[in-house]
Order: sequence, then structure tokens, then C-alpha cells
Amino acid sequence: MTKTCRIAQQCNFLGLNIIREFSLLVIPVFLISTLGFSEAQESEVADPIQNRAPAAAIEPEKTTLPATALEAFLGPENAWDRSYSEFQAWKEKTGIPLSIGGHSWFHADRDNFVYGDGYGIPGQRGTYYYYAALDPRWDLSPDSPFAPFEEWGLNIQGRFRDTNDKLRPFYSGTSWLYESYAYLKSDEADTVKVGKQVTDFGLAWDNSWWEGVPYFDGYSFDPDYGISWKKDWNISNKLTVTSNFQFYWAEDGINGSINGADAESVPGFNERNTVMVHVTPTWKLSDAMTFAWGFSGLVGELENGDRLGLDESRAAFGTDVTLAKGALSLYGEYIDNHGAVNPTRYVSGGPSDRQNSVRLGANYQPGWLGARINWSRGFDHNPDGDQWIIAPGITAQLAKSLTLYAEYVNWEVTNQSGATAIFDDGFELILVWGF
Repeated sequence: MTKTCRIAQQCNFLGLNIIREFSLLVIPVFLISTLGFSEAQESEVADPIQNRAPAAAIEPEKTTLPATALEAFLGPENAWDRSYSEFQAWKEKTGIPLSIGGHSWFHADRDNFVYGDGYGIPGQRGTYYYYAALDPRWDLSPDSPFAPFEEWGLNIQGRFRDTNDKLRPFYSGTSWLYESYAYLKSDEADTVKVGKQVTDFGLAWDNSWWEGVPYFDGYSFDPDYGISWKKDWNISNKLTVTSNFQFYWAEDGINGSINGADAESVPGFNERNTVMVHVTPTWKLSDAMTFAWGFSGLVGELENGDRLGLDESRAAFGTDVTLAKGALSLYGEYIDNHGAVNPTRYVSGGPSDRQNSVRLGANYQPGWLGARINWSRGFDHNPDGDQWIIAPGITAQLAKSLTLYAEYVNWEVTNQSGATAIFDDGFELILVWGF
């Protein structure tokens, strides 16, 4: 079968997924739309880096250095960046809330043979994934019964791969719907979301492409079906508190976690009725410095745990800190989970009933070129196992539509028998592009 035919089949499959998932939003969309809305608002550009967001609630002082390499070498009016800005303005003017992009990933082993060199790694050859996102939004009329909300909209993002390799072995295919939710937003910094959305637990992102232990354990970039209420509380001119209260009634079988990390990768073992809270106070220490201290917690059911001889519930707690001054940010996080979430954990090899992890990182991005280092370590208990990941790298914003990540990753896992496996020891080069 040709590559073109495979892509066509994947797009058709993705279209069926979108129709199925979109049906979950029919009732709220119909109710809101029939209650009146006015002219469309300014469209939000979809983040090409997996919806990642800064860790701090209050942004530090902006740099005056060139934002892209093209701006640095060719000036702010270079044709590429100017064309990108004009294209975004045209989409806004014509009301086309569509963004597309992809992640092109090259791997090279360092010394020992782990995966070999190539475009991706064995089992994930080809482009890491492509995405297409729709995010239409409208103003609500002043007499809407949803007041004080002033805006409503949708966020629908589909992803697919251009080979027959699944992104994760437990995915149902090579095309999937990442998010599909409706939302209400107010000028008072309230946002309510209903539908398939990414959970909010712990640090949103560690500034790398590869990520660390919390990501591979399933805490970051995990979309599930639920409802959430996020609000920013402006306590004073020195203190802002961001809170997010969430309830997820079902998992979706999609997660960035590695196979064997959590319940989502086990057929018939499902996460249900999970309550999640994330609260982050952020202090403005000076015009250029902020300090954020976040607290996360969750309690949820594990369906069919009794049938598999595993726990029927889980509970997790996390805390994280971020100190940001200008272009420099320092961050750390601790997560502790109680509950056997997988019968054969990828770390210990058995049904460990507790997992905890810690990660530390530093990122310096004064302009278009930045550097960072991230270290994380995780522990399984009963049975025991441990792992660690270190990932230094650089980030280069080549153009407004093109970001380069260059990273070295060393990842080792030791199971309950004391045997150590190298999960990665090589160099990653990633081009993330989006329009």
C-alpha cells in the first residue's frame, strides 16, 4: 500500500473519530448556540508543542532580544516571519479557526546500540505525529443566561501518524482524537470545559520535548472525559492564585505514558470517576521575578481492579515549585501515588502498589536560542524498582512557525530483580512546525 493511500485511510478514520467524539458535545453546543451569541472573537493560535503552557501563573519580564533566528539574522521584516504573521491575520479576518502542524523526530544512538539511527526509533518510525486543530469561538450576548460568561467555543484536535507504527502500543490505531471539548469563558478569568480535555496535575511542562518520569508515568498531557472549572484569583498586586477543579468520569485510552505505566495501557482495567484539584499561588517578588508553589491531588476508581487482583482505587499527591527571573526559570516537583495501577509496571515488572518521583530542572531562554537541563527519578514499591532520566538540551526558535529541539537523553530502568535496562542513550533532534 502506498504512503498516500495509508494517509487517506488514516484521515478517514480520524474523521469518523471526530464525528463520534463531537457527538459528546452536541447537547451543550446546541443549548449555548440557541441562547444567542454575537460576532466572533479573536482566535487563539493553537500551541504546536502539545498544548504546553508556562509553569508560572504570572509571566516574567519579557526579553528584548530577537524572538526568532530569522529575526536575528535577517531582521524583523524577513519574508518568512512576515508571511506567517500575515497568514495568521488572514485566518483571523476570514474566521478560519484551523491550525495544522507536526513533529519531525530524528534519533541517533550515543555509543551502545539501543535503537539505531534514523527518523524516529523502531516501532515509531516516520513523523512523530501530525495534528489539525479547530478552535472556533463566539461572543455570548449580554442577556445570555450563561452570564457572567462572555465567550463560548470549541477545541477539537486530531492527530495521526504517517506509518503503521502506533504512537503507543495500547492506542487503538495510528489516528486519534486528542481533545474535543466545549468551553465557557469570562473576563473574570473563569473557564469551564466539558468534554475530552487534558488533565491538569503538577507542572504543565519541563521545557523539553522528551519530558521526564512524570510524563511517562501518565501525569502530563493525558486527555480524558470530564468537566473542569479553572479560575485565576487576583488576591493582590503581588499574589495570584490559579485553581483548577476537575472531575473525569472516564478515560479515553490515550496518554503519553509508556506502556505498563498506568491503568490506561491495560485492556479492561479502566480509570473512572476521578476527582482532581490543582492550586498554584504565584508571588510577584519583583518586576522581573516570580515564585509559584503548586499543589495537586487526585482520588479515583480503578474499574475491574478486583478481577485483576489489583487495587480498586488510587490516590496521588503532588507539589511543585517554580522560580522565574527574566529568561531564567528553576523548577522542581514531587509526586506520590498510592495504588497498584498496572499489573506489570514497566519499572518494577510487577503490580507495585506505590510509585513516587522527583524532578528538577533549569531553563534559560533569553531570546531565540536557549538552553536547559532536566533530571528526574522514579521509584516503585512492593515490588521495588527505580529509574532515572537526564536530558540536557537547547531550544532554537528558528522562525515563528518552526522550533528546533536538540537533546541528549539518558534513561535507565532497574527492575525488582536488579536488572538494569537502557531505555535511551542518544541524541534527539526534533523540528516542531505549525501554521
